[in-house]
Amino acid sequence: MAVAVCFAGRIPAALAGERGLFKKAALAGLGRALASKPINLVFTGDAAIKDLNRRFFKKNRLTDVIAFNFLPSPAAGAVAGEVYICLPQARRQAAAMGHSLITELLVLIVHGALHMAGMEDATPAQRAKMNMKTALLLKKLCA
Repeated sequence: MAVAVCFAGRIPAALAGERGLFKKAALAGLGRALASKPINLVFTGDAAIKDLNRRFFKKNRLTDVIAFNFLPSPAAGAVAGEVYICLPQARRQAAAMGHSLITELLVLIVHGALHMAGMEDATPAQRAKMNMKTALLLKKLCA
């Protein structure tokens, strides 16, 4: 699978060497079902993710991660979907949680990839299951 890592704007110096780790996190969350499909992992800002949330989900608020699955395409190499991560929001959440920005980004990448793989978090039970799966995948990734 090809995971393209894209930054809207300048790549923060602290993240420049982490593309490989980000790709591994995305692959961990996507699992075997999407293993042969290319995806885009896009790091963006507050305004852009708020606009996506408003346009596609009718929620006029900031969010940390949004995942899109695209319709299957017969075209070779067609992108299966995209995961958008709000870098400023990830920074704020990392500070609030008391862990590093890299840790927060890995959590958000896996979370978004799990959404692409079909997991939902609309209910407390779904959210708990998704959080457990995220923690398990990150533990394996960092072992």
